[in-house]
Amino acid sequence: LVSEHRGRVEHLGVDFAGPAAVANLSAAARLHDGVDGFVANAAIGTEGLLTLTSEAAVREGVEVNLIAPMLLAREVIKGMLDRGGSLVFISSVAARSGFAGLSVYSATKGGLLAFSRAIAREYGERRIRSNCVLPGFLETDMNRAVPKELRERLARRTALKRLGCPQDVVGCVAFLLSEQAQYITGGEFVVDGGMIA
Repeated sequence: LVSEHRGRVEHLGVDFAGPAAVANLSAAARLHDGVDGFVANAAIGTEGLLTLTSEAAVREGVEVNLIAPMLLAREVIKGMLDRGGSLVFISSVAARSGFAGLSVYSATKGGLLAFSRAIAREYGERRIRSNCVLPGFLETDMNRAVPKELRERLARRTALKRLGCPQDVVGCVAFLLSEQAQYITGGEFVVDGGMIA
């Protein structure tokens, strides 16, 4: 994308877990000037029963999935105060429907949904919109290790009888960033093929 769109796309690799998180956040914050749209998409998921999950894994999940988007949004909003803008947080249907073995992930995604709604209230009068997209189970790198049998079971659980892919979510996110969604804020948009219908 950087080579295809010279001068319009910048790539900055940032790791929000661990002791370098604050320094990395400061490096990313320089991008906040002139940002019209912000999508918080990065996340990690640790599968396993809570009693078998280490404290380090719990803290890492909260840092990456919840604290990092909150702190990044804080910096991005500073650049939107005089111009308006749109924030889109990628949550998950796990925030709405319990999945065994995903308690920490579900909690962080539920927190992101609540955060997005609060931001919509706090900054709506400054023409800053905040919405949340809740994808279902998608074919992503994070989910590649999920056993085939479980993937097939999850696909059968959807109304469309298939798992989604990132491209299935892109249209909703692009719409929420666009001028066509200028009166939509504080929303929750489920893109899950009917999994929790």
